[in-house]
Amino acid sequence: MKNRPLSAQEIKHLQVNINSNTLGKSFMLGFSQVASSDKLRKYFYQGAQLADKQIKQLGSFLIEDNLPSPKLMDAHVTDSTTPPFSDKLMLYHTTLSNGIGIQYYGLAVSKIMRHDIHAKLASLTTGIAKYSNEGINITINNGWLEEPPTAADRKKLSKMSPGNSPNNFRN
Repeated sequence: MKNRPLSAQEIKHLQVNINSNTLGKSFMLGFSQVASSDKLRKYFYQGAQLADKQIKQLGSFLIEDNLPSPKLMDAHVTDSTTPPFSDKLMLYHTTLSNGIGIQYYGLAVSKIMRHDIHAKLASLTTGIAKYSNEGINITINNGWLEEPPTAADRKKLSKMSPGNSPNNFRN
């Protein structure tokens, strides 16, 4: 069964997500060249390969309708092997980018009406989530993950004596 032509809204969301992956691929290629750790070099290279796969799969929807797919930026990645950032910072940016990529796919699903594109975005989201989880594990194993601020544990606080309160400002 032939699908109907893409709507303008669908074209826009496909291009936004291809552009996001194109930028991500360039970052991952660059990071894979400069990371100090072999494990991170491999992780970043896997990210570049994942982005490339996603670019091709999303671009196939545009090509099917004889529409241009955005160009890659690989040629703009220098051949430098000198790290401009720490491994920790590069991994943080990668984790942040993974989250943004998943958000963009979710937004696209909410705006796109073709179910074949929904199915593709769902499978691509799974790929990003698995990759992101691997990055979180590297962050944890290196001791780089800080505990985020949380709500007060009222049950625990109610069992503490007034002098032992963690927020006690008395002298």
